[in-house]
Amino acid sequence: MEQIGKKRFAPGKGVTKLPPKKGVKRFLFILSTHFWQLVSLNLLFLLFCVPVVTIPAALCGMNRVLITLVRDGNCFLWNDFVREFKGNLFKSIPFGILFAFFILDSYYFFSFAAAPGDRGTTMLAAAAGFLFLGFAVVFSSFVFVFLPTLALPNRFIARNAFILMLTEWKTSLLILGSTTAMTLVTAAFFPFTIILLLFNWFSLSQLIVCTVVNESLERRIIAPYERKQSEQAS
Repeated sequence: MEQIGKKRFAPGKGVTKLPPKKGVKRFLFILSTHFWQLVSLNLLFLLFCVPVVTIPAALCGMNRVLITLVRDGNCFLWNDFVREFKGNLFKSIPFGILFAFFILDSYYFFSFAAAPGDRGTTMLAAAAGFLFLGFAVVFSSFVFVFLPTLALPNRFIARNAFILMLTEWKTSLLILGSTTAMTLVTAAFFPFTIILLLFNWFSLSQLIVCTVVNESLERRIIAPYERKQSEQAS
């Protein structure tokens, strides 16, 4: 990956076309061009997660860096991360508590489903467990991208996240599918995947989330807002 980066930006060599603007091509471009930054970001995220209560703020810092890469193609990793971490240190805590609440609910229902009992009740408990878990993953994915990108109170962040996770259901399914796939692969090859968790699991999974959520955010919120501002100005 380092050699690819050198060749890409070597004088008289490399890519002469503009980078892809969106979609899978944009994702792969960022992954190949900024691979080592993603590794550094993953380590930085883990470091700032050491006091467990700071995990939501660390996730905001990570997403600030990634959303900047998705939009602009470049970033100041340390400055962007730390500034967003400080800005959302307390604001993000309620969403972290909410996420933990849904995860605990999911765990409770899965434990109930695993216990001996009526088959119908077991299936309902398992379905409830998957429902709580899926909601926690998708809703939090939208929330923790919106926090570093929208200057709104938490109630509006939550409302917009809930609306978009329903209206942009394809994005929600993509988030759920990619998170599930990466989790299953990591669990299947554990403990060999500890290296993956340490160096790029979190930054890679969040890069996927930021890439797909940014397209929905641009289409549903930012573009209409800019169009309305332009109409009012004219």
